[in-house]
Amino acid sequence: MRFKREHKLKIISFFLAITLWYFVVLGKPIEKDIKIPIVYKTFNSNYLVEINPSNVLLKIEATRRVLRTFPNDNLKLEINVFQYSPGIHQIRVPVEKLNLPSGVKIKEIDPNLVTLVIKKVGIKRVPVKPTYETEEKISFKKFTLLIKPSYVTIKAPMEVLVHTHYIP
Repeated sequence: MRFKREHKLKIISFFLAITLWYFVVLGKPIEKDIKIPIVYKTFNSNYLVEINPSNVLLKIEATRRVLRTFPNDNLKLEINVFQYSPGIHQIRVPVEKLNLPSGVKIKEIDPNLVTLVIKKVGIKRVPVKPTYETEEKISFKKFTLLIKPSYVTIKAPMEVLVHTHYIP
């Protein structure tokens, strides 16, 4: 009689263990938010590239087991800027370039579009002209003002260089 009772407890505990294992390992998927940086490769040092925003919030859904082995520390979203000319471009976030493990579903991407600004950079030599903070008239007979360097070389986007005639 005693053996049968223990046998029933063993069977009940076995089914209870299978049920718990199912809910923990194969149970409901969990949603998780991951912040992924957007990176790019510059194609030429004569161009300045800006991406706004610089991060994308990705909402994924997966089981606990998949999320435990999920490599969210080294995820980066790379954008190929070689195909774009100088100017402002609205581009779709290329989530297909992410190497996500199987069993991970992308639920939402925020934002869906990013702004890519590519500006041509130039070099210009401009004079240095000091500005005075005092409103009093200063007699220049008592001293001379020596500025070193009298010219500087600046590197900036071309639309800034066109309007830059001196450095205050």
